Amino acid sequence: MRLRLLVSTAACCAAFWASAAFAQSAAATAVTTLQQLEELALRRNPDLLAARQRLAEAQGLLRQAGLRPNPSLEISFANGDAVASRGERQLEMGYSHPLELAGKRGRRIESARIQAELVQMEIADRERLLRGQLRALYIESLAAAHSLRNADELLALAQQSYELTQARVREGESPALDQSLLQVERNRIASDRILLQGQFERAVVSLRSLACLEDNEALELPSTLFPRAIAGGAEKHLEQAFERRPDLRAARLQERLAEAELELARSQATPDLILTGRYAYQQTRLEGYAWTTLNGPLAPIRDRDNLLAAGVSISLPVRNRNQGNIEAALARQRAARLRREALERTVRLEVLAATSRYQAAQQALELFEKGVLDQASENLKIIRAAYEQGELRLLDVVQEQRKLIEIQAAHTALLRDAVLAAAVLEIAVGGPVQ
Repeated sequence: MRLRLLVSTAACCAAFWASAAFAQSAAATAVTTLQQLEELALRRNPDLLAARQRLAEAQGLLRQAGLRPNPSLEISFANGDAVASRGERQLEMGYSHPLELAGKRGRRIESARIQAELVQMEIADRERLLRGQLRALYIESLAAAHSLRNADELLALAQQSYELTQARVREGESPALDQSLLQVERNRIASDRILLQGQFERAVVSLRSLACLEDNEALELPSTLFPRAIAGGAEKHLEQAFERRPDLRAARLQERLAEAELELARSQATPDLILTGRYAYQQTRLEGYAWTTLNGPLAPIRDRDNLLAAGVSISLPVRNRNQGNIEAALARQRAARLRREALERTVRLEVLAATSRYQAAQQALELFEKGVLDQASENLKIIRAAYEQGELRLLDVVQEQRKLIEIQAAHTALLRDAVLAAAVLEIAVGGPVQ
């Protein structure tokens, strides 16, 4: 009995310490900042992991492009005993060494090197777009949390007013209608809060999914949502975008790659040179002739020859001068230039639109906070105080409270737009705006 008690006690202690260790490890892996979310997403995103394998592929192709063509060795043996010619023997060895002309190897290496750089820029652009999606979801989650906190404050205020009015109704100082009005208003705010709670949870689930968070990794969002001030105007932002945007740099690399492929196609029109060397050993028996040996029998006379030959082989570019590949490379070069020019116009429009959106959102938010939100909160306090002194009706308080709810929702939307506009501008520029 004591043994069972000791075993059960030990098991309970082990379970307690295991749960405590698990809770401690979960708390240790809590994610609290946007930077941590970005690091996790960039490290775990499956699409990015697959794209990075393309970089390994491009590096392998670059290594292959630098390798020289292999020489060839040929060995043959002939035996005349298998046919009518008896005594015929022949051994041949040949060696061929190809030489690439017109700089094919250097142009091939250049094309593969540009291709590897192009893959790096494509990966960087994928990372830029992933950061943009992650920041947008992060801002949506913060805005939903901000709206939820406003709803909690209003619900607490409505509950306080309801309890106060309920007490006044019991004392006979207020009509029962006031209690019914406040009960409806409280339930309406509670209903809105449930909807906001659902929006917040959906935003957090989407954010966790995009950031590739594990189940034991907690996500702790900050309690504030502040817009960030960005200095500089449209011209400065355009200059930074044309210098740093990975997709634009990739378009320029694509144009350089098309030029390198055109030069490679032109060099491939020049045939390669093949140096050859051959050694042959031949043994032939002369029919009708023989040697006289000391013992008497006749020995056949054999002729032995050692032959050494060298030569050069080159194909004649009479019909195939790589015309089709050269024409295709010219078309790719023109297409790459047109895509780069189109992307430059698109980047310009994106940066100008993002700059205008950010400036408008900042101005609207500043005006709203100074001239609308603060004044509406002050108005509600004044009207509530006047109602408690019996100078105003409860309906006036309810209307002013509903107006404040609408103003707070509008302020949250403006705040979200201002923060999101700053993030969109940084994505359009290709990094932090300096």
